[in-house]
Amino acid sequence: MIARKTKNGLIFPIFLSGENSDYIDNVLDIFTKNIGNKKEIIEKNLKELEAKSSNNKIIRAISTVIYRNSIFEPPVSVNAPELRYDVFKAARIPPLDYEEKIEILKDVMEKYGLTYDEIISGLYADRDNEQVLRAVKTDDVWQIARIYNLEQIETILMKCTELRITEASDWNYALRSIKLLGLLYETHTDGENLNFITVTGPVSIFENTERYGTRFAMLIEKLYKMDKWAIDADIKIKDKYDKSESVYKLKIGDNVSYYLPDRKINEDTPSYSFLKKAEPLIIKNNVYFPDYIINIDGKDVYINISNLRYLKQDSKTENEVKKYVNWENVYVLRDKEKMIPGSICFYNDIDYNALKRYLEEKYSNNISIKKEIDEYSINEIKKNIEKLYPDTEKIINYIESEGLI
Repeated sequence: MIARKTKNGLIFPIFLSGENSDYIDNVLDIFTKNIGNKKEIIEKNLKELEAKSSNNKIIRAISTVIYRNSIFEPPVSVNAPELRYDVFKAARIPPLDYEEKIEILKDVMEKYGLTYDEIISGLYADRDNEQVLRAVKTDDVWQIARIYNLEQIETILMKCTELRITEASDWNYALRSIKLLGLLYETHTDGENLNFITVTGPVSIFENTERYGTRFAMLIEKLYKMDKWAIDADIKIKDKYDKSESVYKLKIGDNVSYYLPDRKINEDTPSYSFLKKAEPLIIKNNVYFPDYIINIDGKDVYINISNLRYLKQDSKTENEVKKYVNWENVYVLRDKEKMIPGSICFYNDIDYNALKRYLEEKYSNNISIKKEIDEYSINEIKKNIEKLYPDTEKIINYIESEGLI
């Protein structure tokens, strides 16, 4: 984490830009000059640069960014463990000279179709430090700086106890992003207005902290895509000398978006004529955030897409709104999760056509539940069962959810 702390309790990341790019230029120069060389050589050069630099942490962080944007390959395309076994088996007695080495390894060279030098290079081709740099994907200093800046914010957020989203140009999008990441949250309203959303930070989680923290850090990637956004986060930092802990405030918003990678909101909104994005729903001075609306015979049915983490919260919401609107919770389950009795569930992706047919049976004035299943439905059921095969438990759950047994 590369950040500055102030006496008045604020913390902010140290950003790089195209104007102060000396750090990036120096690291990038090492990578571009070492195309064709092994990773261990690059590491040696980077350590030398770190030793000479005024801030070795920045050098290491930039190196990590460029590593991720580089292509490394084994020096030789070969099964290294198998090659080692054959070489050591053939060379039980150490050879005395080059000619003897060639003679001993002749059968191995024929088996793998490699030269002597390729055999030597391929012996440890499965080791990380033996990988060879083939290309650097980007030499755009400004792009590297922006990726670096984003990662600094994400690193700071890994030490967050609580984050508050205090401004959002699209509250629906902000909340949907939180839910898709499976984060714990609470909305705070004042009458018909949403004031802010609190999101529980990874430091406040006692189970699966690392996994939750990774998802939590990804939230900033969603938020900064909006035109207007602001967060206020509590960051717990341990003093490296006396090990005491202090809480600092991270306050950033759309004023830093310029320093982050160019991105726009690009939600994969399903392209169905019957599906419409929903606006915030205000009922009895409370604000609710459905995802979509499907109109069935003049009736708007509000769709809330969720997962098992929010089961109790969704049930509470449904009880609060069902007197006033048609509301359906739709759950997207992972492979090992069980169907929820009495709820609309899909594995991995939502079949919106199947969802619409279900809602038509429930809400339509014209369609009554058929005693016999039509041919189209039979084919759809067959396809869905084939996708779930051979997991019999999922198949039974699916058949039950379709009301077939």
